[in-house]
Amino acid sequence: MSEALWPYLVILLAGVLPNEAFRIAGVFLSRGVSEDSELFRWIRIMATTLLAALVARLLFTPAAALAAYPLELRLGALAVGVAGFFVFRRSVIAGILVGEAVFVALSFWIGPA
Repeated sequence: MSEALWPYLVILLAGVLPNEAFRIAGVFLSRGVSEDSELFRWIRIMATTLLAALVARLLFTPAAALAAYPLELRLGALAVGVAGFFVFRRSVIAGILVGEAVFVALSFWIGPA
């Protein structure tokens, strides 16, 4: 095996395969569970909470290059992304794409602080 390929093998073995194993197990274990059950409502709430916490962390305590941009720029892109979410009939993907597009455009226009 080439020395340049071993990091990809490590990523595959340590990252992708365990994740896929849990996904497949989740599919088989959730077969008899109703989509409207309390379990799925709880899972949906937990996923939403984790996503909100991640967004808050990226906004208020950014790392690396994101920290170079002012908070107002990050909050503005978030606000436009939320508006895009509602304009495009509650589409999460549309909200993310609109918010990212605004952030990239403003970061080119304003630049880092």
